[in-house]
Amino acid sequence: MAVSSQPSLTLYHAWSSSASRKVRLCLAEKGLAYEGKVLSLGRFQHHSTWYKELNPSGIVPCLIVDGLALVESNLIDEYLDEAFPEPALMPDDPAARHEVRRWSKYVDDVCLPAVQKPNWTRSMRPIAKQWSDAELEQRLAAIPTQERRDLWRRMARDPFSEAEIDAALDILEDMTRQIEAYLENSGGPWLFGQRLTLADLHAAPYVIRFEEERPGRLRPLTARWWDALKARPSWLTAEIGSYDDDGARTAAEAMEDPA
Repeated sequence: MAVSSQPSLTLYHAWSSSASRKVRLCLAEKGLAYEGKVLSLGRFQHHSTWYKELNPSGIVPCLIVDGLALVESNLIDEYLDEAFPEPALMPDDPAARHEVRRWSKYVDDVCLPAVQKPNWTRSMRPIAKQWSDAELEQRLAAIPTQERRDLWRRMARDPFSEAEIDAALDILEDMTRQIEAYLENSGGPWLFGQRLTLADLHAAPYVIRFEEERPGRLRPLTARWWDALKARPSWLTAEIGSYDDDGARTAAEAMEDPA
């Protein structure tokens, strides 16, 4: 559904970024037009001074709304749902809305750190292991958060073991068990019943990575839910591809650094 008289929207994102995918799915469900600006994570564009003026955390995505920078993917999506209320992507019941927010926080707090282990090993490890000690320290100095500095140091000098990656995928598999329980409780086809909500969209980037790493492991209701989500027009509009293909696309399409 096209939205008229909307504000100017610019999305700084990376195609393979799970958080960016959440926001692109929300924008697509709302039928909102935006200008996309792809950042190269391998070239550290998200840690550039100009970008950190938009998002001091130095992470993607960042949505610019008529010049105002909005950050944190879950909060961006809630803003979009409030600012553009049709179609509604939150339940009407306040308790259910609370549960959508709790689920979205769980995804960020538990599933994001888990998915970073296979993701960073695939995409960031080949870059970071090439750096000399001096190059590593120079790169780390540009990163504004200790968590991200620790991740990059690990990729450069102490990569995740197979056991750590397997444990991370176990966490994602537990997420799919919880999705199955939501669907059993709600009766489907979505996590909260008949209405697609942000809970569905916020789980999607992590389910696709679980499916890529451990194919064929989704339970029956979750597999049906997953097929229905991928069949929605928003999936095509948001351009959700495989992690490897989207990583290569990000590198190829990244914007030029501002002068």
